Amino acid sequence: MKKIIKISDFADELMKRIEDARDIDCCKAEIRNLAEIAKEKIGDLDIEVNWKED
Repeated sequence: MKKIIKISDFADELMKRIEDARDIDCCKAEIRNLAEIAKEKIGDLDIEVNWKED
């Protein structure tokens, strides 16, 4: 079922899944969509990351 939700609600659900050590594969398309929105709206802001080399 597709529905429109607030980005803040989606982010809360993702953070909860990560904290609960649940997979986030169910949200792959939505994560890509969120990344595109973040790139467009706040792409020039800095973020601290734990970068892992391949």
